[in-house]
Amino acid sequence: MQPITEPLARKRGLVDRMAIVLLVGVVAVSVGGVTLLTIYLDRIGDTAAVLAKVDPLPSYEGRPAPVAIDGVEAVNYLLMTTADDTTLESVLIAHLSASRRNLTLIALPPDLMAPDGTGSLATSYRADPLRTARALEALTGSRMDHQVHLDASRFTSVVDSIGGLEVPGGRLSGAQVVGYLSGDPQGRSERTATLLRAALERASMGSALTDPGTFDKVLNAIVPCVTVDAGLTADVIRDTMMESRVQAGEIVTWPLATMRTTEGTFADPTALEELRTALTSDTFPAANTTAGQANLPTPQPTR
Repeated sequence: MQPITEPLARKRGLVDRMAIVLLVGVVAVSVGGVTLLTIYLDRIGDTAAVLAKVDPLPSYEGRPAPVAIDGVEAVNYLLMTTADDTTLESVLIAHLSASRRNLTLIALPPDLMAPDGTGSLATSYRADPLRTARALEALTGSRMDHQVHLDASRFTSVVDSIGGLEVPGGRLSGAQVVGYLSGDPQGRSERTATLLRAALERASMGSALTDPGTFDKVLNAIVPCVTVDAGLTADVIRDTMMESRVQAGEIVTWPLATMRTTEGTFADPTALEELRTALTSDTFPAANTTAGQANLPTPQPTR
């Protein structure tokens, strides 16, 4: 399957930056207005400080090194959504380029088999989420710099706080989020990416996050449903905000092509090699705004 993207956004603004830092720990777009930006930065810093924290993945022999371009490291955020504390519902790798201009959401099914023979990503998550992060490092050959855990059932209040979301097929209220994210494993991950993109687009189109009262409601709704690793501090988030130039409408989704066998679900070898190359070289295809897809060859089925 080829990566897909929403139509190109034309408008830069504070709201793009706010939305990404809230939802996936990444941010976007330069802004004017130092006083307003300082107020928002301080409020986000306060919120980041009270988010629930988990241990980061410790160093181990053979761990992939960060990818640096011209002295700046690309960043991979491992986003894992859950229905409860132990059930992994979807998996995304949010890759922020070293240039800080591109964000790619890589969608992987939670039933994907880990390369170390320990079972699926969902199985490893039940045992220890850090095992899932390590399995994905082995699979992709790239470092998972940060973890973001999202409770899908509690994310409903975030959706309501920004007035609902437009997705293919209609408009979603918070009460409809859980149903929207149900279905087959790969579909859940792809729809999670669609939901995040829709939230970013919603923020960039109006006053959803520029009104201070609404902005506070969004932040308050996020706290109960997001857990991050201890390395994703308020200072790290602020620094990323000041560096990043991502626009919400340019975010690309890359669904990893997979094969289902009697032994489980495995990554298509051709698609996996393309993904590993893109991650380790920090080179993802640009969006084709006419077709709404990035220009990648279609992986051939492997038996």
